[in-house]
Amino acid sequence: MSMYDYITSYKVGGDGIRHGVSCGARGAIQTRGGGRVRSIETAGPDDLDEVLALLNGVASWLMSRGIRQWAIGFTAEKMAPIIERGELYVVRENGAAIATVTVSTDGDADFWTTEERAEPARYVAKLATAREYSGQGLGALLLRWAVDLGSRQGAQWVRLDAWRTNYQLHDFYRKAGWSHLRTVELEHRRSGALFQHPAVSDPEARSALPVASQ
Repeated sequence: MSMYDYITSYKVGGDGIRHGVSCGARGAIQTRGGGRVRSIETAGPDDLDEVLALLNGVASWLMSRGIRQWAIGFTAEKMAPIIERGELYVVRENGAAIATVTVSTDGDADFWTTEERAEPARYVAKLATAREYSGQGLGALLLRWAVDLGSRQGAQWVRLDAWRTNYQLHDFYRKAGWSHLRTVELEHRRSGALFQHPAVSDPEARSALPVASQ
């Protein structure tokens, strides 16, 4: 992930992924006993304000902890083109936006070689969960969902670049099954720890985050 890309949850697994789920309305997952209905959708223009609130809320929290990965913040001008390209996804629970992730086809030329960028791959970025959902495994689930999406779209790899010195985040990726390829150090970039995961099918993640009817 880039200098703006950070996962706020560090637990792999968690309730709502493997335990106590059944199909609810429109194919969404409803957690038995909790009344929660979660689904994922491709963001549209009407979702921009909620996406900005999510990302900038996480950015503010990171800054309060002395972590400057998202110090620049997010603007409509930055995010609207990503939404227009259909690369941004929103997780909703009972209608409220609780997480977001970007999955694109273009690798950052600062980090990925020409040969790597020519390979069929997807690139994950801007993964964030609402603070009240931190520690529930939602970030890990979204990573699994992105890997499954890459598989369904015919990719060979799913990749990301991470802040070079965020070793806790690096450990999170490794524990989630991602491989650290190398670290690229550039003066004008603080990201550069490169990770990838084979694009493999994950029906469980797909079931836990079904696509909402739009």
